[in-house]
Amino acid sequence: MSSKVCLSSCVPVALFMILTTSHLTWGAENCPQFVSTGRLIQNKYPGCVCLQEFVSGLRNPMAMLQPDDGTGRFFIVEQIGVVRVADKYGRLRREPLLDLRRRVLTSDTAGDERGLLGMALHPRFNETGYMYVFYTTEARPGEFRAVVSRLNVSNDENSRVDPRYEKVLLEIEQPADRNNGGQLLFGLDGFLYISVGDGGGGGDTAGDRSSLLGKILRIDVDGAGPERPYGIPADNPFVSKVMWPDARPEVYALGFRNPWRCGLDPGDDGGYGRGRIFCGDVGDSSYEEISIISKGRNHGWPDREGHTCQNPGKCAGDDILPIDVYARTDGERIAVIGGVMYRGCGVPDVRGLYLYADYLGLMNKELFYLDEQPNGSWMNGTVCVLDNAACMTDLQQSVKTEDHFILAFGQDFAGEVYLLTTTSPVVSQRTGRIFKLVDPRSTASPVSVLPVAFLLSLAVLVITLGSEV
Repeated sequence: MSSKVCLSSCVPVALFMILTTSHLTWGAENCPQFVSTGRLIQNKYPGCVCLQEFVSGLRNPMAMLQPDDGTGRFFIVEQIGVVRVADKYGRLRREPLLDLRRRVLTSDTAGDERGLLGMALHPRFNETGYMYVFYTTEARPGEFRAVVSRLNVSNDENSRVDPRYEKVLLEIEQPADRNNGGQLLFGLDGFLYISVGDGGGGGDTAGDRSSLLGKILRIDVDGAGPERPYGIPADNPFVSKVMWPDARPEVYALGFRNPWRCGLDPGDDGGYGRGRIFCGDVGDSSYEEISIISKGRNHGWPDREGHTCQNPGKCAGDDILPIDVYARTDGERIAVIGGVMYRGCGVPDVRGLYLYADYLGLMNKELFYLDEQPNGSWMNGTVCVLDNAACMTDLQQSVKTEDHFILAFGQDFAGEVYLLTTTSPVVSQRTGRIFKLVDPRSTASPVSVLPVAFLLSLAVLVITLGSEV
């Protein structure tokens, strides 16, 4: 009799615990669950990710985009001046999509950050075929510039882009070989946002509204006028010549040292956060920063690094502080890599978090996250990158990910996240790899898998036994 009571009262509790600890539902209403694959999986590694190799043999991958054109292909920027094409399985096409090596200035010198640095696709790419790129060039001997230009991509997925039809939109003087910025992205407003570093040449270019250096710029690529091959959005903060007679109207936000990699928040299921732009700003000697770009505001550099005012007489009242900073530590954390607000479904434990990293993050087997709190503050933490022993062999366990430097983040059209990495900063070497972030549960061994059929049988047993009591 007592055994019947135990079965009828304890087994349902046990079944409930199995279902809940197996993450039958992960709280993401719009995301498919592993149950749909016929299995329930316990999460042995909460808050951790595995890395699945997607592409290899790249020369410093700087950016990766997947156009919504039905082909499943990816465009991958190589710093050396080439845009490669990979299919949805990560197989590289032999011929590049675009080769700008004759125009792009870069070198194998350690610390030289120049090259082909950014790419964006027109919001109506399927109609226009427009691709935008950011690269450095030598206009004349000793005269270095950053170039933002437009090129045409054919709807034939096997075609190549002809650089003879490049249309230069903007040129910016670049005094040195570092602090170039280089992020291009389209906001939900349809305007092109351009991150530009302070040039690395010293002086307060970042706080000078008459300079394009050290800024986030915003232009209208569909609004070419008589003065320039692009338009100025009417609500850009410094368009008024009465209030700002010396300011460049392209400036959207100022006070950046090297805004390296920015990402657009697509918003949560209810639309919260939609359209925010997050940027990582590489520090000088003390702090690395993550900021949400604020229109017309001064983000602090060079008078402020992190939350620390370095020039009390110039830390202005309109400064906006970063949402997170971390200290530089030699050999461990040296340069922030701006990331993405993750709204995908593949890694539920980090859904709704802003993911970013340090250049040396994989050496420490960690990524970073920021979690927005109800009061608007941000809580930081780390996402552990599991070693080979914890991930299955189909995740290319032979690759030692801890040997890789993180250069950038990428996303596919579904919002899943990729790490763009290299084992050598030398631009000409094909040591670059791209890894996809995957959930450890998707790689779980059969030992950690509870078949749905077993659980359903257990439920039937519980009901049957319970009716006999």
